[in-house]
Order: sequence, then C-alpha cells, then structure tokens
Amino acid sequence: MRGATMRDERDLPIEDLEGNALAENVAGLVERLRPHARVVLLAAGGALVVMAAWVGVSAQSAATKSQSWDAFLAGLSGGDPQQFDDVVRRYPGTPAAEWSRLVMADMALINGVELLFANKDEAPPRLQAAADLYAAILAGQPRGMLAERATFGLAKARESLGQLEDARRGYAAVAEEFPDGALAGLAREHAAALGREATRRWYDWFAAQKVAPPAAETKADTGEKPAEQPPQSQE
Repeated sequence: MRGATMRDERDLPIEDLEGNALAENVAGLVERLRPHARVVLLAAGGALVVMAAWVGVSAQSAATKSQSWDAFLAGLSGGDPQQFDDVVRRYPGTPAAEWSRLVMADMALINGVELLFANKDEAPPRLQAAADLYAAILAGQPRGMLAERATFGLAKARESLGQLEDARRGYAAVAEEFPDGALAGLAREHAAALGREATRRWYDWFAAQKVAPPAAETKADTGEKPAEQPPQSQE
C-alpha cells in the first residue's frame, strides 16, 4: 500500500503537488496560531481602528481647511481685523491662518504709516505690531508669495520705524530670493534708495518733526463766537 501511495503521488501533476504542500503549510500555520487567535484578532481589529481613525482625521482636516478659507474670505468681505484674528485662533497652522496673519500685519502697517503723518506718538506701537506679525509668519518658514509678502512687509515696517539698515537688508532679500516675484522691482528700488545718504538725511529730518493732531478750539476755550459760515447758494 505504501508503494502504491508513493506511485500515486508521483503520478500527480506538479501543480497538484504544490497545492498539497501549500495546504499543508497553511494548515500548520493555523494550528500554530490557534492558541494565539484572540491576540491576532485584536491586532487586526486595532489595525482597522487605526485605519478608520486616519481616514476620519483626513476628512476632518479637509473640512477644517475648507472652513478656514471660508472664514478668511468672510474676513476679506467684512474688513474687520477681529475676523482675521478669529481665523488665526480657530484654525492654527492652516494656510488660511497664515494669510489672515498677513492681512492683519498689512492693516497694522497701513494704520501705523498713516499715524506717522497724523499723530506721530501713536505710530510706533502699530508699526511694531505689524513687524511682530510679519516676523511670526516668517518664523514658520513659509514659501512662495506668502514668504515674499511677509519679507517685504517686515522691511517696510522697519523702514517706517526708522530701522533703515535692517529695512535695506530686508528689501535686498526680497529682490534676491524672489527675483521673479511681483515685489522684486519695488524692493530693489527701496534697497537702493535706503543705501543713499540723501535718503538717510531725510529720515533723520523727519524723525525730528513733531506731528500731532491740532487741538480743537471751542467757544468755551476761546470765549469767542464761532466763525460764521458763508451762506449756501440756493438753487
């Protein structure tokens, strides 16, 4: 009988022999894993949980990014700095938050420059706030247009604060690092201007000027009647 069995196995096609060997190997593996079946099932279940969590986080991340951009666009429509601050706090680390920070910096810079010619004592805090916001953006090592805008804005804020050499280096960095950018030409002009002695003399002169809003005079202040206004033409 044994010889017959051996002859029968020899007569089987090669694929049948391989199939039998595979079946035996699988059966042996099952027997070895049987005592550990609970652990194996738990491990498989854990892998599924991790995969499901990753898919959920990815979907949540996409939804968060979409919501952050919606909030950013709403801020652009309203023009309220508080809306951009909300985006920064609610969606930290997102591109929308960084662009919101940039818009807030631009607003502070514009306000500070206006104050230089209206109420000079109030200008430095606003300009420094702008510089701090630009620096915070650059600390995150942004790329592309955001990096270009933040570098240029920081240079402008420093120029307005009278930090001319730091500003000149900032403008030069924009021209060098973003030669094809929209601000490269303007940055190059500003860097060249700040390198001239005449420009520095003008800033020294301007720094010595006292700029404050005129004191409002009322009837109680002067004891005089207010000047009469010319009559309006009747048509």
